[in-house]
Amino acid sequence: MNSPDSPIPLEHSRSELPPLRLSIHDSIHLVRREDWSAVTTDAVSYLHYDHLCTLEDAMVGSMEFRYVVFHCQEFKPIGIAYFQVLDVEDNGSDYGPGVRRLGKAIGSRIVQELKVRSLVCGNAFHSGAHGIHFIEAVPLDHQVLAVETAMHELRSDERLAIPPAVLIFKEYRNENRGAAILETKNYHPLAMDVNMVMALPLDWKSLEDHFKALTSKARTRSNTIMERSQGLVIKDLSAEEITAHLSTMQRLFDQVLERSPFIFGRLNVAVYPKWKAQWGEAMFFHGFFLNGEMVGFNSAFLLGDMLDAHFVGIDYALNKQHMIYQRMLFDLLDHAFAKELRMINFGRAAEQAKSSIGAKPVDMLWYVKHRNALANTIVGPFLRRVKPGEFELRSPFKKTSA
Repeated sequence: MNSPDSPIPLEHSRSELPPLRLSIHDSIHLVRREDWSAVTTDAVSYLHYDHLCTLEDAMVGSMEFRYVVFHCQEFKPIGIAYFQVLDVEDNGSDYGPGVRRLGKAIGSRIVQELKVRSLVCGNAFHSGAHGIHFIEAVPLDHQVLAVETAMHELRSDERLAIPPAVLIFKEYRNENRGAAILETKNYHPLAMDVNMVMALPLDWKSLEDHFKALTSKARTRSNTIMERSQGLVIKDLSAEEITAHLSTMQRLFDQVLERSPFIFGRLNVAVYPKWKAQWGEAMFFHGFFLNGEMVGFNSAFLLGDMLDAHFVGIDYALNKQHMIYQRMLFDLLDHAFAKELRMINFGRAAEQAKSSIGAKPVDMLWYVKHRNALANTIVGPFLRRVKPGEFELRSPFKKTSA
């Protein structure tokens, strides 16, 4: 495995790539900030140097990371790729029995136990891909082939505590041309749960405008949520205030995590105050309090004209009575109107609740490859048959509304 100071050439025999060189680093602190920032100036903020630095520092000891910088022949940085090494854990999903049978068929104890060490191109803690960015002059097919070559190098990294069994490129849209290139490299598409996305009409200026557009049944449901959540006090928290509640936040977040059908990395919530200090008003963080005690939190990031929902924490012993989670969804809507945003990405999970306020599903595909060629051949047909979990898609708006 190369050191940060000794970049190696990409293997031309694996593709028709132009002469590129790559350097691989196991910490963002070993990457020259100037090189990374030269490529990511126009990238989504989740790929910016400081954001990744804060995440890595918060996750020390619980996750491994890899950072790749691609250079042209003149040694100028022209692309980056971001990888996380983590366990994908089945926590009671509908796929479990089938995965266990598959594990038995290929003799994989890891698969049978439903806990798979994975090398992921992208970020487990944000919806979307967020793993690749190149300067505009590099064609898409060259980008994907270059990053796939880096993935090939990384799977044999002897410094990894546990070698990854599975390689993953996360959350591609069906129409993404890069996804087709991955299939030529024996990656299999896996249809995971959809992202729930909501466009906000230009003539909606407030939460009241949203309520007016609802059918009578949906409006009654919304009124019930607002009434039963009246006892909640919602506070916009500063970095210092977030810090004061970290132990409660971790407990509330873990309650949500343990109810998830899949556990895809375990976030340390200590990252939030540092992100808040970095992002300022571009990061939304609300605490939900009942009788002076935190019973939930809601987080999101502003990306252009979109509010990108992040994680929540909920006291489930009080959730049903006070409708904490449903109130959180309205809280995101309210914030988007206040910031004059036009789109909300509510993310995965709780699809029915999100559709009840107007969000619609967007199909996303993961591309997955088992490091063992024979196992990958067997796994492929199974992955292609996997379907996202079903839910009742509600239509809450009057027919004349958006």
